[in-house]
Parts: sequence; structure tokens; C-alpha cells
Amino acid sequence: MMSTLLISVGLLLLILGSLLVISGSIASIFRNRADRDVPDTPVKGGGIIMVGPIPIVFGSDNKSVQTLLILAIVLMVLYFVVFR
Repeated sequence: MMSTLLISVGLLLLILGSLLVISGSIASIFRNRADRDVPDTPVKGGGIIMVGPIPIVFGSDNKSVQTLLILAIVLMVLYFVVFR
């Protein structure tokens, strides 16, 4: 009884999440069409890929990479505290 309820709730959350992503994408397409006269602004960002305790850090500028390196060190320490 409880497992079927959990499965139903999980499927409902998956469907709801998919609908939110699709509706957000459609809204973004229409919003970008209306904002074509806005000048382009540079986008800065980056990411971390954690392969076990080893981070792979990438970014578009120095500030983003420095911030992500600090986050990667914190994640590595948390990994060793939790799993060791």
C-alpha cells in the first residue's frame, strides 16, 4: 500500500517537473522574441564536475573559477568527512 503511494507520488513529481521545464522553455522563447532590442550582456559562469572526491572545474572568467575552486574544496572535505 505504502509503496504504491510512493510510486504514484514519484511519477506525479516527474510529470510535474517535466511540465514545468517545457512551459518554462516555451515562455523563454516568447520572452526572447519581445526583448530583441535589448543590448547583449556578457554571460559569466562555470561549473564543477565531481568524479568521486576529485573535482573538475571550468569557467569563463577568473572570478567564477576562483569561487568554484573554493566550493570544490568544501565539497571534497565534506566527501572525506561523510564517507570516511
